[in-house]
Amino acid sequence: MVRKQQDIPLTHWDYGHSALVANISVEDHHQRVARQVFTSQGPLAFLPMVDDNLCSIVWSTEPTRAEKLAKMSDAEFNKALTAEFDSRLGLCQVQSERRVFPLTMRYARDFVTERVALVGDAAHTIHPLAGQGVNLGLLDAASLAQELLKLWNSGQDLGRKRHLREYERWRKAEAAKMIAAMQGFKDLFEGDNPAKKLFRGIGMSLVGQLPGAKQEIMSRALGMRGRLPELAKAVVNQD
Repeated sequence: MVRKQQDIPLTHWDYGHSALVANISVEDHHQRVARQVFTSQGPLAFLPMVDDNLCSIVWSTEPTRAEKLAKMSDAEFNKALTAEFDSRLGLCQVQSERRVFPLTMRYARDFVTERVALVGDAAHTIHPLAGQGVNLGLLDAASLAQELLKLWNSGQDLGRKRHLREYERWRKAEAAKMIAAMQGFKDLFEGDNPAKKLFRGIGMSLVGQLPGAKQEIMSRALGMRGRLPELAKAVVNQD
């Protein structure tokens, strides 16, 4: 809404996937761990909720299949979901309406105008395969707060476009890196190409064997590398 009101153009492309989202009860305790499997048609993520046996799912797949899944009876859908997730959390049962929406990458040409700064989905949207859209938005907010505090302490006008340029340069660069990384992950894990499958297997094996490799990859995937706002640094150091 804000971006449209400011008439800020977008760079965008269609991922060729749709996401089906719903709340699901699972037979086994989710242990507050997010889980994701990669299939030939796209990733399926189970995100733990407060209840020990409730998860929110994001099922990314081809648009026609997503619509078919949404129209299935509850019993048919439960069977398909449990099989797709290989019964990792036991029997799955849908507990909410199933909704489908198209997946697109969006990247605002400008993150700031006079007295307006975009954060989160107003500035960018990415593929949900690693669930990093929220993290990227939180880092935007922390970065903007840091820049505004700096301007306030120096007695400068907080809303002038030229004063917000540092925030824009900072976060546009970080968003572009994350968009590129997610596209790379999507291309790598999508499909049944034998060469891709071999490369994935070797790569995952190496990550499991090299000391610190898994932690480094996770930190980068979470956006906890590169230039961070002070608030994020405090969280990283606390961990």
